[in-house]
Amino acid sequence: MMRISFYSGESLGTRGMATLVETRGLRIFIDPGVALGPRRYGLPPHRLELEAKEEQWRRIVEAASKADVVVVTHYHYDHHNPWSSVAEVYGDKDVYIKDYQNNINPSQIRRSRFFLHRLEEEGVDTSRVRVADDTTVEYGGVRIVFSPPFYHGDSPRLGYVVMVLVDDGDRRLLYTSDVEGPMYDEPLRYILSTEADTVVLDGPPTYLTSYDESVIGAALRNVSLILRQEWLETLILEHHFLRDKRYGEYLSMINGYGEYGYKIMCFAEYMGWEPRFLEMYRDELYSGEGGE
Repeated sequence: MMRISFYSGESLGTRGMATLVETRGLRIFIDPGVALGPRRYGLPPHRLELEAKEEQWRRIVEAASKADVVVVTHYHYDHHNPWSSVAEVYGDKDVYIKDYQNNINPSQIRRSRFFLHRLEEEGVDTSRVRVADDTTVEYGGVRIVFSPPFYHGDSPRLGYVVMVLVDDGDRRLLYTSDVEGPMYDEPLRYILSTEADTVVLDGPPTYLTSYDESVIGAALRNVSLILRQEWLETLILEHHFLRDKRYGEYLSMINGYGEYGYKIMCFAEYMGWEPRFLEMYRDELYSGEGGE
């Protein structure tokens, strides 16, 4: 039986998508990172956010240290941490990483080089570190399929990410990483081609004014198409999408939400917890509402 657990995320009070998949005796940790928005509403992270980050990083290190496989889908710091507990997280296991030479922007090239340097510095066996992009591996009947690279968003400006499909023969989990929607057709087609019963989707960043409403609208239409697939059992919608106080309004704009909304969950809801949105309410936390 496949078990899915989440260790960082906006509905848990931080930034990240740290995901542990356990099936057929195999433990796969995807994107072992946690971060906080450096500024929101002109304010630095609140004390409650700092506490949540510290606790979640402790739990990530503990869980990742026991994993058999670790995946880094791209090099943003909410998806990996090159400074702390590197040997515990990445040592003595197979590590699959976003290609650091191809389909990558300058910022992530620098970060990937620093990450690889830190692995060597901390004594991690780099012969077990492999490029993930567009490859498939198998462990005891569990297939891990890494997608071709897709834009982080709607252009290569923020770099590229790889999606991760875990297929144990009975269940299929697709982790999309930061496709931010998806915002365009190519990653949508890939998502639909997997026919995964559980999709962990990074929804559109509606809180950012840098994206035109037409782009956000296209992303919401794509979410609608995924939601209405017969093979889909659970759509776990997280990350950028849950940084906006208006996320409930945007949910209602998803075509089919009224009929299929029961399929949609955030990380906290999937884990059986009450969502704890901190960044989106940072201004209220500082003003003494909802937290202080």
